[in-house]
Amino acid sequence: MTTSDASVLRACANRKRRLAFGVAVASIGVSIAYAIDDLELHIDSVQGPHWQAQGLIAALDLAANAQRARVQIDTLKLAQLPEALRSVVIDCPHVEMSPRAFACREARVVAQVPRLGKQTLRANVRYERSTGALDLDVANVKIGTGRAAVRASLRNDAWDARVVLEEVPLDVLVELSQAAQVPLPAASVTGATSLEVRASGRDSAIRDIHARGSVQQLVANNESGSFATDGLAARFEIALERSQEQWDYEATLVADQGQGYLEPIFLDFGVHAFELAARGTLVGADRLDAEHFQIAHSGVLSAQGRGALDFAEEQPVRDLDVLIESMQFPGAYETYLQPLLIETDFKSMHMTGGVTGEVSVRDGAPHAFRFELNDIDLEGDQLSLAMHGVRGTIDWNADDGQNPVPSQVAWSGGMLYGLELGPASLRFAAAGTNFELLAPTRIPLLDGALQLDALAVQHAGSERVSFRVDASIQPISVSRLCQAFGWPEFGGRVSGAISNLQLQDGVLTLGTVLEAHVFDGLVTVKDLRLDEPFGNWPRLYANIDLHTLDLDLVTSAFSFGRITGRLSGYIHGLELFNWSPVAFDARLFTPENDRSRHRISQRAVENIGSIGGGGAGVTAALSSGFLRFFDDFNYSRLGITC
Repeated sequence: MTTSDASVLRACANRKRRLAFGVAVASIGVSIAYAIDDLELHIDSVQGPHWQAQGLIAALDLAANAQRARVQIDTLKLAQLPEALRSVVIDCPHVEMSPRAFACREARVVAQVPRLGKQTLRANVRYERSTGALDLDVANVKIGTGRAAVRASLRNDAWDARVVLEEVPLDVLVELSQAAQVPLPAASVTGATSLEVRASGRDSAIRDIHARGSVQQLVANNESGSFATDGLAARFEIALERSQEQWDYEATLVADQGQGYLEPIFLDFGVHAFELAARGTLVGADRLDAEHFQIAHSGVLSAQGRGALDFAEEQPVRDLDVLIESMQFPGAYETYLQPLLIETDFKSMHMTGGVTGEVSVRDGAPHAFRFELNDIDLEGDQLSLAMHGVRGTIDWNADDGQNPVPSQVAWSGGMLYGLELGPASLRFAAAGTNFELLAPTRIPLLDGALQLDALAVQHAGSERVSFRVDASIQPISVSRLCQAFGWPEFGGRVSGAISNLQLQDGVLTLGTVLEAHVFDGLVTVKDLRLDEPFGNWPRLYANIDLHTLDLDLVTSAFSFGRITGRLSGYIHGLELFNWSPVAFDARLFTPENDRSRHRISQRAVENIGSIGGGGAGVTAALSSGFLRFFDDFNYSRLGITC
């Protein structure tokens, strides 16, 4: 080649003509291969549709028995990369240049790659001149402490590619993605991944993607702390195929090491391995439909179903149908329920047993559920709560106007607020925000029982909540109640009717008289009213009457001093604000027809005097002179008015 020939090439390059360098070299090589043994080209700048090279030197050794090539490029810009490659050197020991193809086998490529440093790669490339087919194979790409390889082919306008990552650090991948302006959530990520991705398409359109890989020792968290992982190990596989304006997908995920947190749920995959399989469609960037999914959470949950997510909505779960094949306790409580109950009295429960059932969601709101309870035992410290042998069926649907499916729940025993419960069952119906007891039931309570004849609730969970209760208390030993509540023990029995107890417009009223047979007498409560029972400032009103209580039993139960005889009286106009008394009219006295023995201890006299505010003289008289030698005294009548 003459100097003028090289000048022509350089001039063409300087005028920025778009040259296909491989084709040009092949053409030159074919035409002069038998004329010269070697060739060297110097090109200041050359570019194609998606690339640009500056400072290019190409040297060809065209010996008949061993064609070799060496290309040096000062700067190589590729449209797919945010920054240019520098100091690129390509050594090709086996070059094929013929009228049919140009190929380079077992090439050694050295380059300075932004953010990855100096790279020494192995590559193969083949270009078919007649068809334009291109095959590319690049290996030994260093990404941090890991390796990557790329294989691609082009046939006319159809292409396919394969990328393999081996133990590549995730923080390096995140940094590279951010440099390429790939949108990623703000998060700190460490760990490693091994991954194989295969893709094919036509022109710039992707037809399908298949990815299979794993992550190891994944430690990740976002700025708000709502998401985190620690030592997570997982395997995954996903296949995507374009179908018109959407993507069809199939995906599997297995996580069996480490922990994960997605507010407020904490998952320990080392204890409860998690498997997910799903297939469906992805529409746009926001809509994800699952035609079918299967969840296997070891020792916690086995379920399958279908659903639709819309990430543009505040509540992304728009439609859902789940068949719960098995939900096992205590795993399900510790994993799914306890985080949701952490601010309630049910935050520390011990549960065994299982649940099966179905759950559905429509338009982002619960639509219906059905649960089968299978021998559930639960205990909680906060409410002294325990239920044993709980079994039955709970049905609910969101439509208040629809005839609800009856539900029934039974138990073999239990405890609530320390009150021992016997075996019983409830038959009820629940729909929307309404609940109704369908049949009377008797619940054994300590040594008595609660006879529940009617219970109806409307607008539960709203400010308009209302309910009505008709029940009766069959005689219960007061001493057993005292033991349960930790009160000083005293005798007697409690019984009575709780008839027409209603909550309406935020006011709780009792439509009958509540009676309690205690201290061998009778206590009645009437005109009971409680305003804002669930508010911050509840206010209670009531009228209470006492009938011939045995004072010996009363005073024996408290550290007041012993008194014998009978006591009647009343506390009318009682008003409590936030459970503190603000008003009442009270009178306690000895009944006129009381013929029992009347004795009072000196200690009781002192306490009565201090209550009345004017007993100093009486107390001084009984505590001086010879009266101080007596422990108790006879009295005719007692009385306190306030």
